[in-house]
Amino acid sequence: MLLNDKDKELISKEIEDLEKLSSAELVAVIAKKSSNYKYASLMITIFCVFCVSFVLYFVKEVSTLELLEYQLLVFVGINLLFEKFDNLILKILPQSYKYRKASSYAKEQFNNLGLNRTKSKQAIMFFVSLDERYVKVITDNKISQEIPNEFWQQLVFEFAEDVKREDFLNGYLKALRTSKAILIKHFPIQSNDENELSNEVIELQ
Repeated sequence: MLLNDKDKELISKEIEDLEKLSSAELVAVIAKKSSNYKYASLMITIFCVFCVSFVLYFVKEVSTLELLEYQLLVFVGINLLFEKFDNLILKILPQSYKYRKASSYAKEQFNNLGLNRTKSKQAIMFFVSLDERYVKVITDNKISQEIPNEFWQQLVFEFAEDVKREDFLNGYLKALRTSKAILIKHFPIQSNDENELSNEVIELQ
């Protein structure tokens, strides 16, 4: 991860300070990668094997056994390449596909981490997937009813720009501070407020 312990403490402190003034429950989540992309790697490998077979069929006379040997060589070689350079697949895949995988993973984690089960229904997850350079903010029912989606879209856009520049810490802190005024306005702290979710940064391997 690109955040050290001090960086994570700063994010946790920012969340803690915000939650002293708002009943909203904020959670910061960082994932190294949102998928292992094994299926995509396999599909690309099979496509390459097909292309090599197609070329060999037309440009060189080969026996069935030789063709199988070439196919096996290509299949094993590409798989070894993907294993040795595990981020190579990310450079090949289209951004839209990577973002769909990251978005699906973020929604899954929102449920896995219990953000959908708070009593207040005021949970917010700030999710960053580092390898995909992807940012998503997911809000529970009451938050989405009170704060327009356009606010979060603009926040995500600015946050993602910081992530692309690998300025993760400032991106997180800016996103939290940008949220502060509107959350305090719509969800001020209550006398019976209960901190249901951890303020610590959650790292997903």
